[in-house]
Amino acid sequence: MSPEQIFQLIAALTAEPDPEAFAKLKAGGADPAYPVTLAPCTRPVAPTEIDGKTVICGTVEMPLDHRAPDGPKINIAFNLYKSHSLTPAPDPVIYLHGGPGTGTVSRVARTVGFFEHLRGRRDIVAIDERGVDASAPEMDCYNTLGAQLGPLVDEQVTHGAVPTLEEDFIEGCLAELDAKGIDYSLINTEQNAMDVPAVMSALGYDSYNIYGISYGTKLTMEILRQDPPGIRSAIIDGNAPPWLPLYSMFWQSHSAPIRLSLGACERDPVCAEVYPDIVARTFALYETLAENPVEGPNGTIDVGAVWGVIDKRVDMMGNYNAVTPYIPLMVTQLEQGDTTIIDQILSGALPPQPASSSAEAARAAALAAGLTEAEMAHVEAMLSAASHMEVAEATVERAAQQLEGNLDDDARGTDLAEIFDNRLAAAIRAMPNPAERLAVGSDYLALRFDEPSAHRLIALIETHMDAETAAALTGLARQLAPAEVARVFELIREDNEATVQDAEGDLQLYLYACQEDFANDWNSSEKFSALMAEDGSWGPLMREAIVDMVAPFETACQLFEKHPRENWTSVGSSDRPVLSMNGELDTQTAGVWGELAVQNYSDAQMVLVPESGHGTIRFSQCAKDITEAFIEDPDGDLDTSCIEDLRLPVMLPDGTMHPLPY
Repeated sequence: MSPEQIFQLIAALTAEPDPEAFAKLKAGGADPAYPVTLAPCTRPVAPTEIDGKTVICGTVEMPLDHRAPDGPKINIAFNLYKSHSLTPAPDPVIYLHGGPGTGTVSRVARTVGFFEHLRGRRDIVAIDERGVDASAPEMDCYNTLGAQLGPLVDEQVTHGAVPTLEEDFIEGCLAELDAKGIDYSLINTEQNAMDVPAVMSALGYDSYNIYGISYGTKLTMEILRQDPPGIRSAIIDGNAPPWLPLYSMFWQSHSAPIRLSLGACERDPVCAEVYPDIVARTFALYETLAENPVEGPNGTIDVGAVWGVIDKRVDMMGNYNAVTPYIPLMVTQLEQGDTTIIDQILSGALPPQPASSSAEAARAAALAAGLTEAEMAHVEAMLSAASHMEVAEATVERAAQQLEGNLDDDARGTDLAEIFDNRLAAAIRAMPNPAERLAVGSDYLALRFDEPSAHRLIALIETHMDAETAAALTGLARQLAPAEVARVFELIREDNEATVQDAEGDLQLYLYACQEDFANDWNSSEKFSALMAEDGSWGPLMREAIVDMVAPFETACQLFEKHPRENWTSVGSSDRPVLSMNGELDTQTAGVWGELAVQNYSDAQMVLVPESGHGTIRFSQCAKDITEAFIEDPDGDLDTSCIEDLRLPVMLPDGTMHPLPY
């Protein structure tokens, strides 16, 4: 941040609220049928946003059943990010998240970070879909979670993977919801789709654009089927069309990346000659290694090692490993019992790693340019100044967040025990690794049974938190008086929120999948096996292993009543402008599903992005540029030529790199 920006941030944080900012929303919203209630955004918001100025948060009240508008209500949580433009376009973009089972409004900065390229001209709206996170606080199964989360965490810690929900856990949650009188059959995509135009009306928008990712694409397609007024355009990114039995087709999310990324080799005469039938040979290699692993100088190479290289080129967190150029040679070598290339990949030698920092890269470039000693002294001075600027930037960010938190606490008159508990919960929620969140959650829950002690709180913090977070929380814990420590332990007994997101996320996913997608045998393990065998990509050993992907759903969905809907699995149609974006390496929603998603859309364009995974805008500026151009002019000619530059070359046996066609 520049000094001027820092001055502006301090002034904005400490200034009296502008009574005219978001005045209509503060007065209850633009549509009396769907009242708006504002609430503080989930912290931290600063320094990138300022609550009440650049972003505002709250809930929109609407019917639990849109066909019974006078019946029970549900609150849909939202974040509204104002455009950077002083004269924004009147049609914002609403983001529909994936899952369902992972919300977005609690991640204020991360959420809008994906859409900054659209915010220059438009407001951005993000919601937690019904039944998910902040749009379902009354659906928390606290009694069941309190009784059973501990064993689930122990299982995770023992086996090293986030556990699936056990049957008695699900049964307990459903019974708890029944006892509350909640009709969870109304947590479905049809009602969810009716929420979206209601939210936009409440926020005062007559026209809007939709950006759906993953399950959000399924929700977008249902909205397009219902065809409410106001939709200007829609982008569906990482497509999951409901007219495909997707839970019986997840195997295709692992075969399509092989076919799509290696298909470029088969289309190129040089590559096809050197690596003939490389797609079929890659699938065959899995079968070979399943029966006969290869012994190499660095250990055994089995089917799991190859799966990790090919299937994990991208992951759910948006991480990317550019190993595609080496796969044909790797496959060829392994067929011959040679582990040279895969050993280099597994050791991190391939692909070549960039400099570990921008400073190192700049220094290396300067040295390579042959600068004199005096010239290099200037370079080092510049790099030193840049390093100090980076430290200062981080200091400003931490200080701004601390100031924001302190001002919030002052405004609410929050006592120190609640401040500590809130910040501990926020720190747990902010941990990026689900396994680590569950581990700290297990110890957090165990404190319910201990005598109140600041030392126990500090031990929890120092065991699980990074040094910076631990220092801040430990300092706060040491300020607690005995009565405040006792109050913290009471809050721990009352509030399990920070420890249950992963478990409840699974339950929220099952609420949708089991009631909709597993109705009338639309999805099943039998169909999974039959479709995979019919496709013929995977051999029998891999088919047997991959079919286990659907097993958790088979178990869980037996506990739910099914609620099939008319036309749910029939192919939808729309005449709205739609852009279908798909990543070739997507292992959650197969890239080939994008074309099937828009097969009956009269005004649709489709883009398949090389070397991209789930949610293409996370992987390249090219994808961002294409989506921005489409939103700006949905009916214009879309220039997608930048995707041609994303196709990586292939390594030939002599070590040279050969370019491949898009």
